[in-house]
Amino acid sequence: MEIEESLVTYLLNQTALTALVDRRIYYDYAQQKDKYPYIVGLNISDVKEQTLSGILTMESPIIQFTAYAETRASAQLVANQIKAALTDYQGTLSGVVVQYIKLINEFKTTDQTGEGVIEINTIDQEYEINFDKE
Repeated sequence: MEIEESLVTYLLNQTALTALVDRRIYYDYAQQKDKYPYIVGLNISDVKEQTLSGILTMESPIIQFTAYAETRASAQLVANQIKAALTDYQGTLSGVVVQYIKLINEFKTTDQTGEGVIEINTIDQEYEINFDKE
């Protein structure tokens, strides 16, 4: 299983998080945008480390999870649950050995229409995921 699938599966098993978003945790794009809140994961960076003998099996991609909600407070509740589940995680996710997960950036955004009416509140969290590909 790929790390992205492993992370989504892990988040879907966090009851405090699914109490807020149900099963609306997606990767790359939201399959259902009309029901809030929901989460979308996205691979931001995946630079491979290489030595003279080849690419290392240890990888450290940057993966962003974004909480989408109608209110800032609701987005914050979801983001807090993502943070509680992922920050400083060490262990095995669906067979993928994770050395650690580190929160490296977090920022809030409010998207607006041309008339200044709030459409959606988001909180982006970027995580460095250190895992062994083998």
